[in-house]
Amino acid sequence: MIDNLGFHTHPDYTTELTTIQTEIRSLTSRINIGNFHNWEAHHNTWSHLHNLHAQEKNLLRETAMENQRLNRLETAIRAVGDIHLGFIAYIVFGPAALPVEAMYEVRLLDDNGYTVPDTVRTNLPASRIESAKQHLLTVDAPKHARLWGAHVSDYRVQVTPF
Repeated sequence: MIDNLGFHTHPDYTTELTTIQTEIRSLTSRINIGNFHNWEAHHNTWSHLHNLHAQEKNLLRETAMENQRLNRLETAIRAVGDIHLGFIAYIVFGPAALPVEAMYEVRLLDDNGYTVPDTVRTNLPASRIESAKQHLLTVDAPKHARLWGAHVSDYRVQVTPF
């Protein structure tokens, strides 16, 4: 994802996915050869392979979402006519400059302005913002406030178009 200053704000999921898939192939080959010095090494290799498959599944989902966001942005920039001017307009004016429905990111902030872990909701259309805000303030904020001894009224929701 590219923020409105032109910086890449997310890691390169494709490279991470390639690295994990290479590790999976390597571990699978090692298991097929079966040359382990003890049962613990064999068990640990299988366990590591299982963990990598779980990471791969999650990363495939994240990669698909990221590609969808980038394709949406690229289509909107190309619709402007000139890809360079469209990108510059996006950087300067944000998503409002492009002929595409804005998507939103909603996050819960604590009293110090930090994002509460696991409370970021992305790819939300305008019609789902209010329900996401209500869920964050009525479900997630009380849990976090109880955990840290804070007041629920100190929490706020930040909505960002992209």
